[in-house]
Amino acid sequence: MAGVASGLLTYAIIKLDGHWGHPGWSWVFLIEGFVTSICGVVGFFILPSSIHKVKILSDEEKSFLVSRSEKICAPSLVSSPSTIKYPHKSTLSQVWEAFKSPHVIILNISQFACASNIFSLAYFTPTVVHTFGYSPTDTQLFTVPPFALGFIFLLGLSYCSDRHQARGLMAGMSAILSIIGFAIFYASGDEKVRYGSLFLSIPGAYGVTPCMTAWTADNSAPHVRKATALAFGTMVGNAGGLFSVWIFTLGHKPRYHLPTAINLAFGVVIVVCCVMNTLWLGYAQRKKVTSRNEILAKYTPSHTDGDEGTAKEGSQVHSSEQEMLSAQAWDHLGDQHPDFKYVY
Repeated sequence: MAGVASGLLTYAIIKLDGHWGHPGWSWVFLIEGFVTSICGVVGFFILPSSIHKVKILSDEEKSFLVSRSEKICAPSLVSSPSTIKYPHKSTLSQVWEAFKSPHVIILNISQFACASNIFSLAYFTPTVVHTFGYSPTDTQLFTVPPFALGFIFLLGLSYCSDRHQARGLMAGMSAILSIIGFAIFYASGDEKVRYGSLFLSIPGAYGVTPCMTAWTADNSAPHVRKATALAFGTMVGNAGGLFSVWIFTLGHKPRYHLPTAINLAFGVVIVVCCVMNTLWLGYAQRKKVTSRNEILAKYTPSHTDGDEGTAKEGSQVHSSEQEMLSAQAWDHLGDQHPDFKYVY
């Protein structure tokens, strides 16, 4: 949607060329930068911090969203209520667990490739379209349709990914679509065909991100690991964006063979990472289920025999200890808990 709005806004703003002594491109930076800054400040004050504080939702809708979130996204929260007191695992330990998680590492590799493709398309699509012979103002208009299709495709893909809990499949299919688009752009010398390839590469590249982000969040727990994994993914993605700025300087217009080949290769990397992560999650799920007793051994309460007079009191103590150890197991093990179900 940002790509659509950016193209339309730039088309309108660039007509201010020469006003107050500023060229059209500087007006684009001034106006869009000012609006972005204002929205950032306003958003800090008006964005709700939780579902319960969203004013546009009814009480019934809030309850539905909370229950749905707990059911599919946070089994550890359901199993370890905050009223139970237990020794928490240190924050640094949780952060380290996130950094060394194989699925986080694999997805961050794909995030780098995905972000590089997205940023290169966002930054250089106008440049590429301009080589087709359009004027600067018409170029901005011709960048809108591929991004508009990408917006629609992203909504549909995200819906299917969420409904069927098939993150890897949807991300891989989207990456394959981008590969086809990049391959057509690389191979064809016809301007119309190359412009048409953008209707495949842009939706395909942009569709990967929401699936990857949700996949990371779904399989990371508790909240410290989840936050760390998502932040790490954002950091790696920005590094990919920085890399993308330079790859188009390596190519020569109008074909841009080398940058396109790099984007195509990154699409292949994403598909490989999707397959690897799916296989790893399946293996990890089976392993922790078969090793359930070993994993939970230290979180099992000790049993001691007592006389009949203390049986009731002992039962209450045992129940309390079991609840505490169960909550502690969820906090310490997180997504490595045998009852935590990975999303593929």
